Parts: sequence; C-alpha cells; structure tokens
Amino acid sequence: MDAATELFAERGYAGVSVQEIADAAGTHKTTVLYHFDTKEALHEAVLAQALGRVAEIQHEFLSGPLVRERVGYLIDQIHNFYAEHPALARLLERELLDPIGSEAYLKLFVDPIYVPAMESFRRAIDAGFVRPIDPALFIHDTHVMLIGYFCHRPLLERLRPGVDPYSVDALIARRDYLVDQIFAQLLPRGSSTKSAKSAGRTKRRNSPAEA
Repeated sequence: MDAATELFAERGYAGVSVQEIADAAGTHKTTVLYHFDTKEALHEAVLAQALGRVAEIQHEFLSGPLVRERVGYLIDQIHNFYAEHPALARLLERELLDPIGSEAYLKLFVDPIYVPAMESFRRAIDAGFVRPIDPALFIHDTHVMLIGYFCHRPLLERLRPGVDPYSVDALIARRDYLVDQIFAQLLPRGSSTKSAKSAGRTKRRNSPAEA
C-alpha cells in the first residue's frame, strides 16, 4: 500500500487511478484489484493504516484524566508515529482538501474519535475543569498543529537553519511547547500550573530509534 499512500497524499483520491497505483508499485492493475475490489476499498485500507495507531492513542488518552503528563504522552506518541511515517501525515492533510475522498476520512476517524472528544470537552467545561472554549475549534486547531508540522519540513528548516525538525531533541522541545499552549487554552483563568507544568516537562521520551 506504500505506492497508494504516496499517490493519494500527493494528488488526492480523485487525482489517482488504479492503473497509476499499479504502475508505481511495479505490478498489474488486476493484481491490485484482486486484493482490493475497488479504488474506494484501497483508499479506505490506506486510511485505516494511517489512522489506526493514532486512533488507538486517542482512545487511550480519552479514557483517562486531562492532565499534563497524559497530554505530553499523547503528543510524544503521535510525534513518533508521524516522524516514522511522514507520508501518512501528508495523506491526512491532503484528505481534507479533497471534497471527494474526505468522506472516508471523516467516517473512519473524525466521527468515532473527534466527535466523542467534543462531548468529553463539554462535560469537562460543565464541571469547571476546562475553560468555556469552543471544543470544535480547539480540536480542529490541535489537529492542524499535530499533523501539519510533519508536512512542512522546508518551511521549518528555513525558519530554523541547521535544525532537523524531526530529530529527537526538536520533537521533545515541540512537545513541551504544545503542552504549554494547550493548557494555557484549557485551564480556567487563575489556575496554578506550576506543579502540573513540572510533571509534563521533566521526563524525556524515547524516540523509536532510542527504544
């Protein structure tokens, strides 16, 4: 599915034919259609591969309390995944630009993950744990921050010459930055963040290469 992932990420669902996918994979169109009955089925399989691990992380995170350590853990896991599979980040960003192919993405990820997450945020707001923000805007903006970063290497390298934006140290620094930004938005005004901040920033996470 690597060839299909790259082509869907580059051109979108409508811009790729099964024949082009077969050519890129060095195989025959009939072979592709033997494994996947239609282009739509192949597209959904590619998305399931791209979204599976992230969905697992999101489910795990939503099952526990909203604290800095858990948010840092979530960001570490997502960073590690997309650092290893940058084509999948490009694919997911491309999906929302494609009015034809985006329905599968919405069905496989947004509906089962983000929609329930909005309900969790509303309950947290009602209980006074989170500031009264718009959950939809918060989830959208966090999504863009997490995925867009892995689609913008040339911009990041131009802004920070000599720094590999996907190195372990860069991702740790970005993790801490995002945790600060997220909790600045979420915590009720006047809340003390000193102890929570230290919990979220003292541990260095291993990258896959260090594991």
